[in-house]
Amino acid sequence: MSSLAPAADKNVEEVKRSFLAELDIDPITFSVILNRFSTIAREMTLTLEYTSWTSILAVARDFSCAIYDAQPRQVCMEDALPIHTNSLHVILKSMVKAFDGNVYDGDVIVSNYPYAGNTHVGDFVTATPVFYQGKHMFWSVTKGHQLDCGAYEATSVAPSAKDVWQEALQIPPIKFYEKGEPRQDVIDLYLANVRYQELLSGDLKAQLGSIWNGKRRMIELVDEYGPEEIMRYVEAILDYADRRTADEIRSMPDGKYYAEGYVDTDGAGNTDLKVAVTLNIDDDKIHADFTGSAPQGSGGTNGTQGVMEASAGIPILCAIDAEIPHNDGCLRHITCYSPEGTIVKAKYPAATAMATLCPAGQEQEVVWKALAQACPERSSAGYGHFHCIPTISGVDERDGESKGWSAMFFNGGPAGGASYGADGWPLIMTSSGMGGLKIISAELTELLYPILIDYHEIEKDSMGHGRTMGGTGIRIKVRPYDTPMDCHNTGDGAANPPFGLQGGTPGIGGGNYREDLSTGHRDYCSSKGYLKIEKGQAWVGVSSGGGGFGDPLERDPNLVVEHVRDGIISADTAKNIYGVIFNEKTFTLDSAATEKNREALKKKQGELPLIQPMGPSASKWLENDMREGDNYLLDPLP
Repeated sequence: MSSLAPAADKNVEEVKRSFLAELDIDPITFSVILNRFSTIAREMTLTLEYTSWTSILAVARDFSCAIYDAQPRQVCMEDALPIHTNSLHVILKSMVKAFDGNVYDGDVIVSNYPYAGNTHVGDFVTATPVFYQGKHMFWSVTKGHQLDCGAYEATSVAPSAKDVWQEALQIPPIKFYEKGEPRQDVIDLYLANVRYQELLSGDLKAQLGSIWNGKRRMIELVDEYGPEEIMRYVEAILDYADRRTADEIRSMPDGKYYAEGYVDTDGAGNTDLKVAVTLNIDDDKIHADFTGSAPQGSGGTNGTQGVMEASAGIPILCAIDAEIPHNDGCLRHITCYSPEGTIVKAKYPAATAMATLCPAGQEQEVVWKALAQACPERSSAGYGHFHCIPTISGVDERDGESKGWSAMFFNGGPAGGASYGADGWPLIMTSSGMGGLKIISAELTELLYPILIDYHEIEKDSMGHGRTMGGTGIRIKVRPYDTPMDCHNTGDGAANPPFGLQGGTPGIGGGNYREDLSTGHRDYCSSKGYLKIEKGQAWVGVSSGGGGFGDPLERDPNLVVEHVRDGIISADTAKNIYGVIFNEKTFTLDSAATEKNREALKKKQGELPLIQPMGPSASKWLENDMREGDNYLLDPLP
């Protein structure tokens, strides 16, 4: 997040040249090799994106690719999801340990096992070793979210799962290929336990193609420079990131900073589960201690070691210089801890299917809040959560045949929080995905699946307000084309909205409901739970905008007028929150009246809070939106 306030005035290129000179590293060759690694990771990304079969990979891009050395240490990742890449080392170490001394050229090791260090069961990891002249030098790795993984519900993020056996087929580290030959019996066993075998077989082949392409390009790179020279530059790349990260953290004030946030529900009817962190900044190290978080939940909303390590690191990496390459050199400076049996680090056999959505979002949120106490200009306001991104499924009979279909519906994405120097990004901007995810167009969605999208539009006044404001949330209405659809809500952050920072206000939170199109009756649903949508009904989701940053009365009034003109905020919001007066017909700013109004509002304002809200269930969206006769369903089961 380059829009955060800089740590200090310094010539980065000068720092780089000085450091490389100490190591006797040519700066030009350093840049060339660093960018070659990046190019390889990007090519792996394009391979996976263009050859995947399901929309969750091919369109939404819920996957990541990376290169590790043999130890394994992360060397490079590009265009990836932070929740994946900041945790891949945990599961990869488990994979290496499982086959210690028995890793061969041509092997492919896979796993989705959360208790071996994976993020959650929906994330399918494939890794192949890169050998050069008989020596194991690197790993080529992908992590891709599966459309289905054999849960008792037709979703890979089952919120109501009670244990690991209900949420998925568990795959500890195992070889799908050995010495270049497929273990077809093992592959067949995997495919026999998922619903959409043809689609997931295609996705598996896409992940294999991606890691094999990465392997081929890495061999070409080593062949060009030689193994000793490549490893010398790998060490330089890691050490450079290490040194730069250490300098950045040292610029932050030492101390212990406490913060807490809340999970809406655990998927089993328990509400407002606390996530707590004590962030200890000490010289060039940051340690996130999640002791004090709530006990693990009864449903699928529990965290894993991999998710905790990723979530602790994401805000920190966003708060340092964006030019620092993200690799093992950065991660050395960030550690975390939680006792077993908490919502942050569940104890086997608790269900963890939703871990990358929730509590991941809350873990990152509390680290942001703690960081804001140390250096608010380098923190961010709260991000929206995934409560309007359900998994929908059913039977498609449009071509005269009955065939099952399913999609993780990213179209209901929330927005990013504002920062010191920039407004938050709109739409699919969670801190776990950090903009790497994409929304499928309404037209393509209707082509792929038997559903109709009546509208997909910006939700006015959904964001937190401030000197910089949060990104906009959305409102979307979806109904079945002909046959009913199952809707599994798989998110959080409706009751507990994205926080505002330094006087900025929170996002709205939002929510979702099932609407009867003939009567208008609505069944509102919590952020988790199952809804059956029949023909003649629709699912409606309203996602939250991100939190605002700074005093709204300091926002450029001309921008505020533009927002009203564009339908992003209302005229009342412009007048009562931003203090802006204008002609509502011509959209002409009245500067004198604005200054007078802002002075009056300033007198009533009082001291601006650093963080708001502070308590649980702060969103008022539900009580404001529900009408007499509507129902509210808390974590409804299939």
